Formats: sequence, C-alpha cells, structure tokens
Amino acid sequence: MAVMEVVQYYELGTLNLTDGVDNSTVLQVSVVANVSGEAYATNSSDTFSSLYEVPLDIVVLLSFCYGLVSFVSILGNVLVLWIVASSRRMQTVTNLFIANLAVADVIIGVFSIPFQFQAALLQRWALPYFMCAFCPYVQVVSVNVSVFTLTAIAVERYRAITSPLKARFCSKATAKLLVLVIWLSSLVVASPNALALRVVLVVDKISGLRERPFCVNTGMRPFTWKAYNHALVCAQYFLPLGVICYTYGKIWKKLRQSRAPGNMETVRDANIVRNKNKVIKMMVIVVVTFALCWLPYQTYNLLAEIYPAINSYRYINVIWFCMHWLAMSNSCYNPFIYAIYSEKFSAEFKARMSCCLKRKFEDSAYMASSIISQVSFRIKY
Repeated sequence: MAVMEVVQYYELGTLNLTDGVDNSTVLQVSVVANVSGEAYATNSSDTFSSLYEVPLDIVVLLSFCYGLVSFVSILGNVLVLWIVASSRRMQTVTNLFIANLAVADVIIGVFSIPFQFQAALLQRWALPYFMCAFCPYVQVVSVNVSVFTLTAIAVERYRAITSPLKARFCSKATAKLLVLVIWLSSLVVASPNALALRVVLVVDKISGLRERPFCVNTGMRPFTWKAYNHALVCAQYFLPLGVICYTYGKIWKKLRQSRAPGNMETVRDANIVRNKNKVIKMMVIVVVTFALCWLPYQTYNLLAEIYPAINSYRYINVIWFCMHWLAMSNSCYNPFIYAIYSEKFSAEFKARMSCCLKRKFEDSAYMASSIISQVSFRIKY
C-alpha cells in the first residue's frame, strides 16, 4: 500500500465531508489508524487523540530511524548504481537487474520514506495537494519494480543453471527490454492510486476542530478500491514470492543433483557452478530480507481490509509505524548484502571508498601545503 490506510465509516453523521463526499463513502486517509464513526461517537470527542496520540519520545525515535533509513538507502544504492555504470566487468545481466533494484530503492528513499512518515505522524495531509496522488503512486511503483525485478532475477538464474545454453540468449539487450517491461507493468498496476487519490477537507463537528486535509480515495467505489487493494497485496507480495520460492527450490534441487568429476575440464565447470552458487545465495538472502521486512506490513494491509476493527486497538499507530519502518528499511539492506556476499561488489566498494578517501587526503594535504607556503612567504618578507 502506498499510504497508511484509514477506513472511516461515518454512518452516524459525525463528520461533514465537503466537496460532495457523502457520509457513507469509505475513505483512504493518510493518518495512523482506522476509526469507525460508531466507535468515534461511542468514545467521545477525544477518542482519536487518546487512541492514536504518539508520545514525544517515540516521535523523536521514529524521526531518527526514518531519517537514517532514508539516508543510508539513498547513499548505498547510489553507490551500487555508480559501480555498475562505471565498471564494464560489473555490467552483467544479473547486475543490470540489481541496478534496477537499486533505482527502485533510491526512489523509496527519496519520495516514500520522508513524505509518508510526516503524513502519518501529523495525521493530515500537509504537503502540496498534487503530491497526494504522486507519493502513494511512486511508492507502489517502486515496490512493484523491486518485487518484479527479484522475480526476473530468480527466473534468469533458473535458466542459467538448468539451461545454460539457452540462458546465453538472455543478453544485456534482452535484460534491458525486461527492465522496460517491469517498469511499464509497475506503472500500470499502480495507476489506480494516481487516478483515485485526492485531498478532501474534513470537518469534525463533535470536537469542533477546523477543517483538516486528508489524502483519500474519491475516484473509485469503496468495493472496487478494497478489491484493488487485495489484488495489489497479492500482486506485489504473495504471488511473486510464490514464484520466487518455487524457482529457487528447483535451482536447489538441480544443484544437488550435479556432480563434479576430477578431470581438468569438469574442475573448471565446477568453479563456474561455484560462482553461480554464490550469486544465487546472495540473491536468496536479498529475497528473504525483502519477504521478512514486508511481511508484517502486507499482513496488516490485508487484515485492515478484512477486519477493520483491528485499527481501534490502542497503540495501533505505534505498531503501524514499526511495521512501516521495517518495510521501508528493506531499501537500505541490499548494498550491505552485496558487499558481504559478492567478492566483485566488495572489491568495487573498497576501491571506490579508498579512491574517495585518497582524493580527500590529497586535497587536504594540498590545502595544508598551500597555507604553509603562504605563511612562510609572509614571514620571510
């Protein structure tokens, strides 16, 4: 899901929805919990604040954690893109997909993490109105690109292991075409967010608060919107992970059946298989990390549609922040996984870091020598 989904059923007329939105409309609001009109009326005007107020120390901690994830995600994945783009030996088919994964993670770090966090924390939409549709759309696109790319990598590795001769036909040009298809399909799957979400001003008559802007679904019927959200969870999580698990299971079975005789030619082949195994192990860790990070958040998204009362639980907002942060943090782990499990990436990381440090040291030394020369000249004359 692109934003924290808050379903509000104001059947008792506790709120006035402006711009022609009637009280039976099911809203997707970028705040931190689902509140029904019945629960709201029953618990009095301070229900919202008593249930969903975030303590100041938690706000400070969350702000630090979200900021750290965003910074590390952008820095680490930009470094991955730099390595793949600047080194010809790193421009393999698998690494092109890895670079595509890094692009999606950079987008999440730039657009999804900071903007969604502030919307959920402030419990209103405080950004320019056009970003109401833009931010959720971009996040859904990025998550789709990530999981579709992981699926493409799994299929490419499967072909490389089970049909190495056929896999040779998967050239860089074919990989680039697949990347284009991944982006186009991701844009299409996410399009309902861009079409349906708009800012609506809501007036709370019970507490007498002024109008508050919320980013809500106004372009689709409630049932259609709920069906789309169910389909989205399946399309961007459960179905791709099912395909990935099946594919890597077949790869594991194929590798177990392989044997390496002792002559020179098969020893060379065994080294090739060993290198492929390292790549597969690295990508399996990437997939497992993705699955574990997104499991709580996607499970919540599914439960919130099936059982909305879950959002009336006390401190559900704090729990939601933890689940959302865990999902967003997935965007910063991959560069560390590459550095640990890929010898080539590790060597490139070290080379880039040493180059940057060396250049910084040379610049500092040059500045120091210039200052010393100027001081010596002034003392002499």
